[in-house]
Amino acid sequence: MEAIVSLDMPDNWITDIVEAYPSVIKIIDSKALQSEVRDLVQIEVENEEDLPKVIDQVRNNPNIFNVDISAIDKSKALAVFSTNQCMACRLLAGTECFLTRSTTTKDGRLSWTMLVTRKQALQDLIENLKRINASPKLVKLTQITDTDDLTLRQEQITRMAFERGYFDFPRRIGLRELAKMFDISTSTLSEILRKGQRRIMMRYFTEHRQL
Repeated sequence: MEAIVSLDMPDNWITDIVEAYPSVIKIIDSKALQSEVRDLVQIEVENEEDLPKVIDQVRNNPNIFNVDISAIDKSKALAVFSTNQCMACRLLAGTECFLTRSTTTKDGRLSWTMLVTRKQALQDLIENLKRINASPKLVKLTQITDTDDLTLRQEQITRMAFERGYFDFPRRIGLRELAKMFDISTSTLSEILRKGQRRIMMRYFTEHRQL
């Protein structure tokens, strides 16, 4: 299943930045270690002059350490760092829910899109998020079937994105550049790539369970 959950993260570095600067923050990957969470995030600001301020705010946050951050362009940056503050990320890393997309919303909340192997795992995650006052709300739960498979063109686009370095870190090509190549909007391309990643993960976990 694919689940979309909205949650609040008070006293969190993401909330602090979004409240101070118009921006979108995407958690690309999050790994729970012994005493910390290691995050890979993309930060995109609406106003180019805000990016250096946001980078400084991340570097100077007392709960963020081991920071490696660099600007991709005038409005976007990639960052890898550790934090001991994100309890929600820690909870997610210990479940059978796999994060495929995480973005901020205009009201400062996070929107998590996840692949879910069992409905009980999602229910347990939501209950644990309630216990840390993250105010989780299940926005959407969709059963994924084989009819959701990629069309030939969608598969070609996903493959091209991979070959051109869209999934590399740091990325060698951006969403806008790819969209121009295929003469489609960035929103359409984003949906195609999200669906492509979902199908690849489904195949992987299906094969993994059969081993």
